[in-house]
Amino acid sequence: MSTNTLPSVNLLPYHEARKAARRKRVYAILGGAAAAGAVVVLLGGLYIDHEIESVVGLNQVLTAENARLDGQIREVNTLKKDIEALLQRQQAVESLQTERNRPVQLLDELVRQVPEGVYLTSLKQTGESFTIAGVAQSNERISELLRNVGAVPWLDKAELVESKAVTMTNNLREQRRLFDFSMRFAYRAPETPADKKNGAASAAQAPAANGKA
Repeated sequence: MSTNTLPSVNLLPYHEARKAARRKRVYAILGGAAAAGAVVVLLGGLYIDHEIESVVGLNQVLTAENARLDGQIREVNTLKKDIEALLQRQQAVESLQTERNRPVQLLDELVRQVPEGVYLTSLKQTGESFTIAGVAQSNERISELLRNVGAVPWLDKAELVESKAVTMTNNLREQRRLFDFSMRFAYRAPETPADKKNGAASAAQAPAANGKA
């Protein structure tokens, strides 16, 4: 009986070659992954840098705009102060003008309001208060003058201070019985828009309060 003998084959180099090829593929994959990771990190870093630059640029723009707006606000506040100062000066000038014209206005008004039979002898001013003195033919004439002065819109608190009977002699040496009197009244300042508004608000609240009561 014959026996066939197979030739011996050394498979070690083949296994080593497969292992080497496998290692190369693993290294290649790892290298590709590392390269891809590096690219991703680089692109991510560039994107983040770009976003940071955008935010920094936006902050700079906002800072500059805020500074510009702050400057405009300061200018507006300065203009407001200048306007308020001008208005105060204008009011002061108007007040002085009114004060200067008041005696003339008062004398002109008294000429119209003094009834027949009443003669004024003096006019004095103390602050916002005025005192007139004179003689009248009767107390009725004095009462009429008091009513006339009280009806003037810009005069207030008209009241009789004194009235007494006196005997006077005229140029013809005729003696007549007259009444020496003095009267006091005050200047009423014109209402400002704020006063009118407050008065209207008070008038509107009064009916509501009465309704609740």
